[in-house]
Amino acid sequence: MSEKPIIAIVGRPNVGKSTLFNRLLRKRIAIEHDEPGVTRDRLYGEIEWNGVAFTLIDTGGLMTKAQEEMDALVSAAAEVAIEQSDRVVFVVDGKLGISELDTQIARKVQRHGKDVILAVTKVDTVTDKQVIYEYYSLGLGDPIPVSGTSGLNTGNLLDAMTDKLERRLYEEEEDEIRLAILGRPNVGKSSLVNKLLGQDLQIVSDIPGTTRDAIDHRLEYKGKRIVLVDTAGLRRTHMTGRAEELDYYTALRTIRVLERCHVAAILIDSQDGLTQYERRLFDDIRQKGKGMLALYNKWDLVEKDEMTYKQVLDEFRFQLPDLSYVPMEFISALTGKRTNIVLDRAVEIAERRAQRISTSELNSFFERVFERTPPPSIKGKWLRMKYLTQVSSNPPVISCFLNYPELVPDAYKRFLERRLREEYGFEGVPVRVVLRKK
Repeated sequence: MSEKPIIAIVGRPNVGKSTLFNRLLRKRIAIEHDEPGVTRDRLYGEIEWNGVAFTLIDTGGLMTKAQEEMDALVSAAAEVAIEQSDRVVFVVDGKLGISELDTQIARKVQRHGKDVILAVTKVDTVTDKQVIYEYYSLGLGDPIPVSGTSGLNTGNLLDAMTDKLERRLYEEEEDEIRLAILGRPNVGKSSLVNKLLGQDLQIVSDIPGTTRDAIDHRLEYKGKRIVLVDTAGLRRTHMTGRAEELDYYTALRTIRVLERCHVAAILIDSQDGLTQYERRLFDDIRQKGKGMLALYNKWDLVEKDEMTYKQVLDEFRFQLPDLSYVPMEFISALTGKRTNIVLDRAVEIAERRAQRISTSELNSFFERVFERTPPPSIKGKWLRMKYLTQVSSNPPVISCFLNYPELVPDAYKRFLERRLREEYGFEGVPVRVVLRKK
């Protein structure tokens, strides 16, 4: 099997990385799984250009610290992004010239031996292009002058980024289920992995993963072949600092893992509850179309009464209202309490994610749905559904053909997805309804 290549944008603060990142995401309309309100807050975006799909990492979102901390943070962000990437876009400022930090990052890129593209930003006119010649001294090949603001030359940059860019290959056997254990450091990932590997399981082999410090464990469980993607080592090794910085680096290293799994189990510290890191991670998984499982770990350490479970459940639904379909389990990785259910749930979710529904069954079901809850009329136009068909699984994608797809309210589209999930048991599985003109 193969996974999408990853391209990282690196560079010192205020050179225009985030502006360029946003411009590249808008340059091509075929951005996969893009949702309003999440692009700029996100660490990465999915792009397709010239028929080549890839993941673009932005390292610009971290830079909010005092100047004395900045260089170390930039260096560490670049280090992690370069490790995880197949190709690097090194961004420098076309108006300010080369700095010492630019030179340090250039050496770091060269040391890793990755393909690198040198982008000189803030070049807004053809005349400005003359300033790029000094950047040859970085030893990174021909600089490409671009403007994230005006879009000048970004098409040429995308051409260079996708030139001879190949998908990574990794070993995957037919019908195996790839389960990733994700979460913040010290949330109990190592303890859970050890429990899962020790539960009377037949370990077939340990295979080095494509992500640094990750190991894939192949095992058999109740007749199912499972690959447990052990991400316990995916933590920051370059720096010390605050928790939100640690979350940032952990998230960088999680991107590759998400590309390779079928189901992602997120460990949540029951004593801390949901943090911004978990909320963003759940959204990342949903965007990738992976199966989801929420595991509240250290449940044995929580003081409980008859209302505790309901309070945690309500809080999860309140903070993540669009993910009410995600199953939740309450475990203790340290004692092993209820950890036996994790693999059972992962298998169930993977099987639902692979489910196929016949076109005749879909249309019969939706005829009943539309009869009971018809789509509203918009601007005097009545929406008429023609037919539906499932175009893919893993994750399930349903194409709905109708007369005015552009007029369908988002609320009605979410209603259709919810009814699909209720009818066919897509618990823990993102379902996409794609509206098409007919």
